[in-house]
Amino acid sequence: MNKALDTLCYIQEQTSFEEDYNGKFGYEVHDLGSRFYVTFPAVLHTFGPKLNRNGRRYDQNNIWTCISTDDYIQSMLRQNSWLGEIDHPAPAIDGENLSLQRISNPSLKESSHYIRSPRMVGDKLEANIQTDSSNKNGMNMAIKIVDGKIIPCFSARVLGTKKPNTDIVWVRKLVTYDWVLYPSHAEAQGKLHQPIMESVQEMEKQMNTKIIYFPELAKMAAGAEDVKYLCEAFELTEKEFYGVTETGNSAVFTENGNVYVQPLSSEIIRNRTKSSLTDWLNS
Repeated sequence: MNKALDTLCYIQEQTSFEEDYNGKFGYEVHDLGSRFYVTFPAVLHTFGPKLNRNGRRYDQNNIWTCISTDDYIQSMLRQNSWLGEIDHPAPAIDGENLSLQRISNPSLKESSHYIRSPRMVGDKLEANIQTDSSNKNGMNMAIKIVDGKIIPCFSARVLGTKKPNTDIVWVRKLVTYDWVLYPSHAEAQGKLHQPIMESVQEMEKQMNTKIIYFPELAKMAAGAEDVKYLCEAFELTEKEFYGVTETGNSAVFTENGNVYVQPLSSEIIRNRTKSSLTDWLNS
């Protein structure tokens, strides 16, 4: 058997702890009975001479002017309605273009969080975040924070231009800060103290590779026959889809603290997964 195609599994017993819900990790859980929401402080944007992951910089005064003088943002803040979405909006069909109206207005149906009390703290824009308990996106965010122990990250949605012969983006309109998995500003994330999930960390050590949280790519890889066999053998469902290795060659699944890494033997699915991962990392 080709050892490169062996399934690698890390299995451990895991117990849920009451402290997951009592604020020790930097967030507060607010129980409403049939649903709940989470509040926490976050960094939304960072400034300074260092380029972000996309090789760009933003002017701190420019961003604060957009927040403090824009009638839309100020109205949303007064109405407790400055909303962010789960990821930046994308066209429903490849090749279509989003309307300026859609880009400029967060959707009430797609919102995942509220942005409260934005403020500049040194070279960072910070705010208080409240997950939106009124829809599946906000509940998705809250559950991932409390149960999945993710640290949510944020990315600016802006309309602007790049200053000629510089790496500075000059923002004409700041729309919002959306919840994303891999922000262009590495420090733009919730100010949480989440524990490192040791099983994933241990698997990264064993494989000498990084594991990237990306459930959608794991779902894409689930069409491969070897992945189907793994899911059937361990009774894994979509909720256990975690992501892929940094090479895009293997799909990763987690379940009750256990981690399963399945190499993709199908060249078609492997290339598709790697291509999608590359596009996402470069977006």
